[in-house]
Amino acid sequence: MHADPVDGRRRAVAIVALVVAVVVAALAALGARQLSDTKRASSDRAAALGAARQIAVDFAAYDYHHLNEDFQRVAGESTGSFRQQYLTQSAGVQSLIVKAKAVSTAEVVSGGVVEGSGSRATIVLALNRTVTNTSVPKGQNDSFGLQMVMLRLHGRWLASDVKPL
Repeated sequence: MHADPVDGRRRAVAIVALVVAVVVAALAALGARQLSDTKRASSDRAAALGAARQIAVDFAAYDYHHLNEDFQRVAGESTGSFRQQYLTQSAGVQSLIVKAKAVSTAEVVSGGVVEGSGSRATIVLALNRTVTNTSVPKGQNDSFGLQMVMLRLHGRWLASDVKPL
């Protein structure tokens, strides 16, 4: 008995259709995964930038009335050698800030992620700051930039390096 050529063609068409369906499904799954990875990376970068913006303001703003709290806030948002360096340097200027009755306010006017991954990001920020003290009671304005390296540790973005630009 010979196989019916029509049945053979139908079987071949069905196999080709099945292969095409499997390939399409695999490509769709790959595309969905890439989209998910892209969204996750975008979310990570936005979170790192948001944390860096807040830390930059905390870093640049202080008030002699509650200087210890201001310095501890930044220390709590920092990690590694930067944290230790910040604690040492802030302790060294504390008496000068209190003596001058200095108050600094700051705002981030611009910022962006230079590079980033799921656990590390380099951020560049531009800030405006106003400092008042006994020598300049009406305040002195300045603008400056910071480059911050942020690390995600235990679910939090922390500053691990801060450099003036």
